[in-house]
Amino acid sequence: MPLPCWLPQSCVLRLLIAWSLLFSSYPHGIAAETVSKTAASPTTAIAPGMTVELTRNEPLRFLDKTLRTGEEGEAFRVLEVRAASKQVFVGVEQGGRLIAVWVPMDAVAIQKKAATPKDIENEDALFAGLIPVVKIRITDEGIEKLRKQPREYVKATIEEQGGATVSNVGIKLKGSVGSFKPIDDRPGFSINTAKFKGKERFHGLSKFQLNNCNQDGTALNELISGRIARKAGVPASRCTHAIVSLNGKYLGTYVLKEGFRDELIGAFFVRTDGNLYDGGFCADLRKEMELDRGDEEHQERLGELLKAIAEPDPARQIALLAQSVDVEAYIRYVALENILCHRDGYSFNRNNYRVYENPDTGRFHFFLHGMDQMFGETNWNLWKAPQASVGAILWRKPEVRARYDVVLREVCENVLFKGEWPEKAEQTGQRLKKALAVVNPQAATSYEPLIPQSRDRIRARIEAIRTQLKAENPAKKFEKSPVVDLAPLEWVSQNENSEGDQPTFENRQCLHVKAKGEAKGSWRLPIFLPKGVFRFEAEIRANAVEKISDPSGEGVGLRISGGSRQGKNAFEGNLPWTKVAYEFESAGSEHILVAEIRAKAGELWIDRKTLRLTRIQ
Repeated sequence: MPLPCWLPQSCVLRLLIAWSLLFSSYPHGIAAETVSKTAASPTTAIAPGMTVELTRNEPLRFLDKTLRTGEEGEAFRVLEVRAASKQVFVGVEQGGRLIAVWVPMDAVAIQKKAATPKDIENEDALFAGLIPVVKIRITDEGIEKLRKQPREYVKATIEEQGGATVSNVGIKLKGSVGSFKPIDDRPGFSINTAKFKGKERFHGLSKFQLNNCNQDGTALNELISGRIARKAGVPASRCTHAIVSLNGKYLGTYVLKEGFRDELIGAFFVRTDGNLYDGGFCADLRKEMELDRGDEEHQERLGELLKAIAEPDPARQIALLAQSVDVEAYIRYVALENILCHRDGYSFNRNNYRVYENPDTGRFHFFLHGMDQMFGETNWNLWKAPQASVGAILWRKPEVRARYDVVLREVCENVLFKGEWPEKAEQTGQRLKKALAVVNPQAATSYEPLIPQSRDRIRARIEAIRTQLKAENPAKKFEKSPVVDLAPLEWVSQNENSEGDQPTFENRQCLHVKAKGEAKGSWRLPIFLPKGVFRFEAEIRANAVEKISDPSGEGVGLRISGGSRQGKNAFEGNLPWTKVAYEFESAGSEHILVAEIRAKAGELWIDRKTLRLTRIQ
């Protein structure tokens, strides 16, 4: 469609400029979606290039016809202003072209970015101020009900020492395998202040959790991981510590975590009225997911997402999935899972996640959750491929993997390496220790040694990430050469009745593993590989190996996880430096390379410089 003939020539230039403005990436994240609105009037200085939004549903008129009806809150770039006729011309896309349509001046409001980004870490005294000392009171009847039905809400009163008392709140027990504790032990709690129609909130929160940190003695993983994620633009709850007692019984340190309500969703999305689903325990996306909040009568978008996942045609499957999932947001989400070593999240264990249907786009976004075991694997592979349905489908597309590499490096450079996160862990731990010292000095003394453990674990992970990034993604290297050097990559020792180290032996830098009984010891490297046939090879040396019978292979040799060395390379006794190899086929997925010993006794050395992978088909 040609440009309207009635537009002046100067406006044509404005249209071309507006084209780039309108279709440039709309800013995502917390700061971009924090906006203020100024009501428009005939005297308001609306000018070309500004962004305005409709204050009511209004027809968008093109010449003498209505193109469509614009919705209240819909935003546009201004192309032209005609004060005399009180008209504002804005740009909309039609058939791949920018079309100028007009609306009355009194139907729009200027939309401006906030002068400073919204700081969701420090906007509330709960997360930036003193650590609350929380006293929970539950009646005897309520305690008895929680013994029998721990997942059912009972009434409780929450009193903050030196603060307010919130009555008539709903409280139930939370946690799954590894974290659930009964009411007479040290349970975790889910609290909903509005469950029994109460109007009061706790520091502005209508729903929050008190996590018992059963799997994180430092009580720092969720706090620091959440801050990193939010800084990177990935939705995750704010957290603080709380010192908790129940009916006068001291329970100790908890992580107080905001619930999945407007307070959290509104920090990342303009609209908070979308459907939010709870993924449940170790389960992929499915029809039976619990609707945490939203409209039970309108779950069509979830159905479309599940239909895309079930689509048998691979090309159509990816195309449909991209219509249901915000792919860019998911790529960033996976980057954070890999950076933080979130092995118990959606992508790698189909666990600890929420999915939110953004009403503005109709696409789903994933929320990070359950981050009490972060930073646990220093050498976790940054390019570990997702295993849950959404990631497994998207990762088949080379463009997605290439974009992931870009996003991963951007997050590491701009968020991880510049955040002083080990120091923040130290500061947060010291803050908790000081609060404990007032309430329970003995607990403060016991907690103090855990602070440097958290700090040093985060620091070690960051350094391992630097090393991996320097080595580059091995899968990407196959685009340049059929041979990839595996020596610079971070191999992980896995020991069962064995011990591993990395000594210099006979003037060679080695990976070494020694059997101590019925041993299954190995050095492993997770790696995503394109489709093809590969040869994994290295020079190895063995001493006094007494093999054990095992279907995966006997003695020492090379293989991939899930493969077998039987009849291929299964060495025992004494072996001088020998080049060994293992061939296997990849369908375009992640594999784990294994150099191992399966023996009652003996030692294995792998010359690190000779570790390589060759694509032979």
